[in-house]
Amino acid sequence: MYKLIRKSDLMKVYFRLFLLEASWNYEKMQNIGVAYVLMPIGNRLYSDFEGRKAFVGRNLKFFNTHPAMASFIMGVVIHMEEQMKLGEPVTPEEIEALKNSMMGPLAAMGDNFFWEYLRPFCAVIGVCIILLCGNNYGFAFLGPLVALFLYNAFGLSVRYAGLTKGYENGPSIINYIAKLDLRSMNERLSLTALVMIGALFPFLFKLDNAELLPFKIQSMHHSLQGLAMFLLLLLMLLLLKIKVTPTVLFYGIIIGIIMLTYI
Repeated sequence: MYKLIRKSDLMKVYFRLFLLEASWNYEKMQNIGVAYVLMPIGNRLYSDFEGRKAFVGRNLKFFNTHPAMASFIMGVVIHMEEQMKLGEPVTPEEIEALKNSMMGPLAAMGDNFFWEYLRPFCAVIGVCIILLCGNNYGFAFLGPLVALFLYNAFGLSVRYAGLTKGYENGPSIINYIAKLDLRSMNERLSLTALVMIGALFPFLFKLDNAELLPFKIQSMHHSLQGLAMFLLLLLMLLLLKIKVTPTVLFYGIIIGIIMLTYI
């Protein structure tokens, strides 16, 4: 697989990907970050000043996509730059055209997966851990730690897979991305989060001990309580069907709990 590029070069690019937006600007957005990220590749492919200058110039054009999903594009660019250096029929114009064609779709996919689904899902897990800890404040801090760990674990994995698979597959990485089926993964994350919230609600409505009640419903019968939780779960599923995002649902539940508690 590795011809001119070495695995150590890819790892340098991987760690630099976390600084992709460090020099974000309004004119060309992530272009300075792209040039910085790909600098180890330019140094490997070109030993002369003019070659490196041309390489940097090609990667200083407009660029903007989701930071984690940018790794797929970086991998493909590295693949095509290596092919061009080896004398294959690849032109700078083709590399730029491919970057431009992938930026928009990957930005939409990344924003949708990471921010609309994965972030609320990890937050739900963190909140569930905090609530289940009850008055054991010594373990409650695990909630945000677990949420941050899960969210960043996905980000780290996607960046690594995108870079390596992009380099291995080149322009055919589109087929690999299609096989990921992020849309169905989004649905599974949403349903899992809703099930977790539904399973957690009985813990919030403990009628056996009035001191643990978060809401002013001390006389509700257990059967009515279970029915209310079931209807709430159905309502959230219905809202998902009409395209209400999990983020809106999650924060809406938090606001509702606060209102029922203190109003």
